[in-house]
Formats: sequence, structure tokens, C-alpha cells
Amino acid sequence: MNRLIALVLISGLFSGTPNGDAHEVSWIESWLMPDPGLFLWTIVTFFLVLIILKVAAWKPLMDTLDAREKRINDALSSADKAREEAEKVSNEYDEMIKKAQAEAQDIVSKGKESGEKLKQDIERKAMEKADELIEKSNKQIESAKAKAIDELKSISIDLAIKAASKVINKNLDDSTNRDIAKSTINEAN
Repeated sequence: MNRLIALVLISGLFSGTPNGDAHEVSWIESWLMPDPGLFLWTIVTFFLVLIILKVAAWKPLMDTLDAREKRINDALSSADKAREEAEKVSNEYDEMIKKAQAEAQDIVSKGKESGEKLKQDIERKAMEKADELIEKSNKQIESAKAKAIDELKSISIDLAIKAASKVINKNLDDSTNRDIAKSTINEAN
């Protein structure tokens, strides 16, 4: 800007007339000293242009700005609605997740209870089965023991008869000898 002013002043110095007329106005003075007629027409023209712009350009410009403002407000309103709906959906989703977790926890606890009950039933049945097997084994042992004792008695009787027949050398019949040996053994018990 300073360069422009300096250029105008310098060009004003060189544009003076060479014959030195003092009445002639330099171009710089005509710029600095306003002409009242020109000033009046400039103001009239300015207001005319202002009125024309107000009618022709201002109203469409304001309508465009109002329409833009309405679009922006609508967009903000719809964004707020979308945000609220997203929050609502998010809250519903969180509630569904909590409900699903609670149900899963309930299913797990019921599964543990069922497993514990099944375990106790299996243990009880196993204990009953073991008791039955022990009782059956004890009966078999008692039966085998009684059978072994009977066999041992029978063998003892046979040995006693053989020993007695050799000692006595007397010939008795076998059934009588057996009866005598059995009664002797039973007396010993």
C-alpha cells in the first residue's frame, strides 16, 4: 500500500505542465479535493445500487441463508434423534446382555446342582452295590468255609477210620464207622 501511495505521488510530480501555469489543477489535487456534483451523484448512485441489490440480491441471498439454516437445524435435530435412538438401542442391548448373562449363570448353577445330585446318586448306588457285593462275598465265603469244614470233617473221619481200623484190626462196616467218627468229632466241637 505504501508503494502505491509513493507511486501516485511520484507520478504526480512528473505529470505537471512544463510552462508553469498555476491555474491548472494537478490530478492529485482533483483527487484530494471532492467535487460537490460528483459527490452528490456518487451518493445517489450508491443508494440506487443498494436498493436494487436489496430487492434483487438481498432477498434471494437471505432466503438461501434461511434455507441453509433450516437444513442445518434439521440435520442437527435428526442427528440428536439418531443419537437418542442409538443410546436407547445400546441400553436395550446392554439389558439383553445382562439378562443373557443372568440366564447363563442360572443354567450353569442348575447344571452344577444336577451334576452334584447325579454324583451323589452314583455314589449312593455304588455304595449299595458294593455293600451287596460284600454281603454276597461274605455269604460265599461262609458257604465255602462251611463246605471246607464239612470236607475237612469227612476227610478227618476217613483218616480216623483208617487209623482205627489199622489199630484195632477189627472189621466194622463203613457206615457204622462213619457214624462213630462223626459223633466223636461233634463231641470234640
